Amino acid sequence: MKHPFVDFEEEAAEGGQPRATHHRKSAALTSFKALYPFTARNNEELNFNSEDIIEVDETTEREEGWLFGSRQGKMGWFPESYVERASPSDAANSVAAAAPAPKLALQSQLSNALEAVKAAGTKSAFTPTHSPTLRPLTHKDSVILLVVGNLLAQALCSWTAKTESHLNFNKDDVIQVLEQQENWWLGELNSERGWFPKSYVTLLGEEESSDMKGSPPDASESSDSLHLDEYTALYTYESPEPGDLTFREGDLILVSKRDGEWWHGSIGGSSGVFPSNYVKPKEADTSSLSAKKKPEIAQVMKAHPSTGPEQLNLENGQLILILGKNNSGWWLGELQARGKKRQKGWFPSSNVKVLGSSSGKSTPAPQPVCQVIAIYDYIAANGDEMSFSKGQLINVFDKNNPDWWRGEINGVSGLFPINYVKMTTTECDPSSTWCADLNSLDTLSSQEKKRQGYIHELIQTEERYVEDLQIVMEVFQKPMLESGRLNEAEMAMIFVNWKELLACNTKLLKALRVRKKTGGDNMPVQMIGDILAAELSHMQPYIRFCSCQINGATLLQTRIDSEPNFKDFLKKIATDYRCKGMPLSSFLLKPMQRITRYPLHIKNILESTTECHSDRGPLKEALERAEELCQQVNEGVREKENSDRLEWIQNHVQCDGTAENLVFNSLTNCLGPRKLLHSGKMNKVKSNKELWAFLFNDFLLLTHAAKQFTSSGPDKLFSNKNNVQLKMYKPPVLLNEVLVKLPDPSSDEPTFHISHIDKVYILRTDNINERTAWVQKIKAASEEFFETEKKKREKAYQARSVKASGIGRLLVTILEATELKPAKPNGKSNPYCEVTMGAQIFTSRTLNDTLNPKWNFNCQFHIKDLYQDVLCITIFERDQFSPDDFLGRTEVPVATIKKELENKGPVTRRLLLHEVPTGEVWVRLDLQLYGHK
Repeated sequence: MKHPFVDFEEEAAEGGQPRATHHRKSAALTSFKALYPFTARNNEELNFNSEDIIEVDETTEREEGWLFGSRQGKMGWFPESYVERASPSDAANSVAAAAPAPKLALQSQLSNALEAVKAAGTKSAFTPTHSPTLRPLTHKDSVILLVVGNLLAQALCSWTAKTESHLNFNKDDVIQVLEQQENWWLGELNSERGWFPKSYVTLLGEEESSDMKGSPPDASESSDSLHLDEYTALYTYESPEPGDLTFREGDLILVSKRDGEWWHGSIGGSSGVFPSNYVKPKEADTSSLSAKKKPEIAQVMKAHPSTGPEQLNLENGQLILILGKNNSGWWLGELQARGKKRQKGWFPSSNVKVLGSSSGKSTPAPQPVCQVIAIYDYIAANGDEMSFSKGQLINVFDKNNPDWWRGEINGVSGLFPINYVKMTTTECDPSSTWCADLNSLDTLSSQEKKRQGYIHELIQTEERYVEDLQIVMEVFQKPMLESGRLNEAEMAMIFVNWKELLACNTKLLKALRVRKKTGGDNMPVQMIGDILAAELSHMQPYIRFCSCQINGATLLQTRIDSEPNFKDFLKKIATDYRCKGMPLSSFLLKPMQRITRYPLHIKNILESTTECHSDRGPLKEALERAEELCQQVNEGVREKENSDRLEWIQNHVQCDGTAENLVFNSLTNCLGPRKLLHSGKMNKVKSNKELWAFLFNDFLLLTHAAKQFTSSGPDKLFSNKNNVQLKMYKPPVLLNEVLVKLPDPSSDEPTFHISHIDKVYILRTDNINERTAWVQKIKAASEEFFETEKKKREKAYQARSVKASGIGRLLVTILEATELKPAKPNGKSNPYCEVTMGAQIFTSRTLNDTLNPKWNFNCQFHIKDLYQDVLCITIFERDQFSPDDFLGRTEVPVATIKKELENKGPVTRRLLLHEVPTGEVWVRLDLQLYGHK
């Protein structure tokens, strides 16, 4: 009996051989090798084990993610992710081991492809003895047909007719089934009839069939189906808003709704809105058959009911194709089930095991990058944070953010602030991440590797912090000012002196980069303490910012709470990708956080620095500066009244005519933060001119009012309602240049004298008690100033007078500097030069009103280590009321001097000043090593 689909025409009148009525286009078979075992769940699927070879005709129309193939005489569907293309050797071994081909009653879709293989001389278990064609039944065929009437079937995927007797259709087309054979059905679509493989369709029930009549194909889509697209996070997004979805850079996100600038998506068990410019479409899957990377398949070991449409409902034994993994413990996958709508969603990674390519072994869970121990209790303030108690161990999985890390305790994960924990193991030290030159790394001791790692960490975090300062200027301050929502006073209250903070840290970062470049890229940094000590001495803007920031934060929060439009405006500008989801209020806390981190960074470097290292002394000094700065900032915050009064003076006293810009709420030149010690009204004795005097810890300021006013005391003077404008009467009187005395101790007149260089001021107070207070406070402040300067001079002298030791000496003459940066309003500077090598320091005299000073200044340094010692030359502008301004720095490693100048005698060199736009210095160097001529 002939098969209903196989018919040969009558023999040709002349040839006598049967010939096919139609010819299919031939196609070569492709061999695939099984990566995992696959067990068929119905008679349409194909069983196989790992390493089996399967023959596939890739021209076959198929459902996405599935292949139709043959193995040892059996055919069926299987997941594409379970196989990879076989190498020629794998295919040859399979052919050699193949059994004789069984005769098949029904020739598969592979017949023509196998003919091509046969013609090429390759034997296959599926090579047919003839090349039949397929056609519908004729009346001559003696078989029984199963007539099914008005049954409807829906196409699971598109199918293209291979002969004229086949039926073409597209995915989701609804076909009227007229007849059913074992694997082939006869159907009608759009008045066309033909045969098609039954595996390409699914039958619709009676209700569905009746509904489908007269309905377009896409009406068969389930109304509750959810279209989910995969996106990758470009940046970290953090938000305190309860309805927002937070994520980390690189996380995979399922997006369910795209609406304007804010989209809706999910990660694992969390869902919410997020800014669309924080994500990009996930790149093409690299685990496809054409790539080398093998797909990962997971098997469900523990059932998990889904709690939302974005999650998979897991049942024991199910197989999942893994599409992506997030550090949160939720993975994205696709259930392997043919003939059903592709199910994509989140599932907990702890409920599955990942199958190996040849075994059922599971892959280990993600390992923490390090462990930390809590040094304080912490209570989570937001949903994405985690709470912990002092002493608990925390597994850290993500430490990309310099302030907030992601960790896990007892299965609970979340963000936590890093200043609440400390390292527990040396594995977390950044000791080997700084150097790309492995040969250089191998030559260092483990302690030096650790030291270099901490130096690298300091520079890296400084770079990120400067970026944050720039972000505030560009993303928040500029749009807020341009929007007109805040007046100038409100802007000044919120941002205070942000531009000055940026200038401070940009200067520090430039100095660090120059030092790193001096030693060579990816080479150890020999000295860093001297830079930190110098730069941390010039961080006075932080005192003003931190002491004023409370007022600014209060104003900002008040506006946000009372004005919804202002809140929406801030949220909108915060969607800039550079913000990484953080609001303005978080950025405004960063300066205080950064200041408190400097002592920790320096301590780490110092603890990894040997006792004999030339950087140890400067690092100790830098630590003192850092701790002193933290203390000054804390004092500034605590002494809110002092800070508020200094700000009042800044806004109400006109200081026109001073040689330098006078900022009251800042650091003095050498006495730390400026403090207001006393204030009040007094009169000149001769003219009776009314003056308002302000005594600070570094100078006395005499002012007079543009318009006369009355005040009942200092509290009334500093009231916000007092709009008096004061003008500077005389230049500020420095307390290290002043002498105060009583004209006649026995006199009842409340007068006293202040002598300053060649001027004498005779002043009168309202009463004797007030006069006594002024005299005592001026004397005490003056003595403190003198004592501080004395200690500074003694420290420098001790460093220079250390007994000569080491391997040699370097004689240095600072000849002159040219084209220095102007620092004064008149376009000139008052420059002096500071020359250092480790703790050894020499300072030149100050030359006034010049940009081309000629010092001819000599100094001598003892060389301790040729490869660690660095000669550093820094030029400053001498200031009276603030730390000296920086005019440039240059440095030369002693090793470089030895290489270029040894045995040449004194050599003059021109050195370019770094970190400034202009300036150079001329020096004479003479290196003398002991034991060398």
